[in-house]
Amino acid sequence: MNSRNTILYNNKTLVIIAYAILISGTLLVAYPLLFLFFTSLKSTSEFYINLFGFPKEPVWANYAAAWSTGHLGDYFFNSVFVTVLSVALTTVLTTLGGYALGRMNLPKSELIIMIFMTFNFIPGIAIYISLYKMMASASLLSSHAALILPYTAWQIPFSMYIFKKYFETIPMDIIESARMDGCSEMTTFLRIVLPLITPAVATVIVFTFIGNWGELMWAQITTASSMNLKTLPVGLLNFKTEMGVEWGQYAAGLSLVTIPLLLLFGYFQKYFVAGLTQGAVKG
Repeated sequence: MNSRNTILYNNKTLVIIAYAILISGTLLVAYPLLFLFFTSLKSTSEFYINLFGFPKEPVWANYAAAWSTGHLGDYFFNSVFVTVLSVALTTVLTTLGGYALGRMNLPKSELIIMIFMTFNFIPGIAIYISLYKMMASASLLSSHAALILPYTAWQIPFSMYIFKKYFETIPMDIIESARMDGCSEMTTFLRIVLPLITPAVATVIVFTFIGNWGELMWAQITTASSMNLKTLPVGLLNFKTEMGVEWGQYAAGLSLVTIPLLLLFGYFQKYFVAGLTQGAVKG
């Protein structure tokens, strides 16, 4: 076998190995999701008899029962309301903060972002007691603000870091040209810079949505005395019917939590990857 054939043989071997690894990784990621979906279409009796197989007679009524009997419809609305508002607030605040730190020549901007990032290393459980007292003193425990405000604050450090690093990839010549043409700083930001940072916006939206949508501990503490404010994770934690835990309905509820995440990531995937590679890794 000559050297050229050897190289081709080695390349084919590497391609086969790469595909085998990718397929194995895909199966590892996809199997839990498929298991959850198949379980959501089984009755409780079939769940125990046919745990890992396909549902013999799909029970689509599990979704309707989980939505109504388990009150997941109310919890779903709360999760959507809290998550969408907190993501919107985080995105607006951190785009402005990231622009100021990245392209307005603020003194000690690197020190400021480092201080912000240190807050990411503080465990949430260390501040829950003081945060709960603060919310109680402000009479916010009976409103969605008790979830929206902390969720927004917790996501600001990393989101601002993403935006700052991404703004630094935008040439200053573009911004300076707008300034020389008489544009105000806000006009420059809204009309010139903002359209260029779509990948960073997608990255922040995906990260903050995932973090806020599935948050459990603070939501459990805050909504312990109010059924009207419970979110989906809290509702699923306490999910029971008159017959106890119906596993098909429970899996249907879990699917309701998972599906929005898959749809969101599928929609923003292209921008999300671009935002990570172009902005967040810039040193």
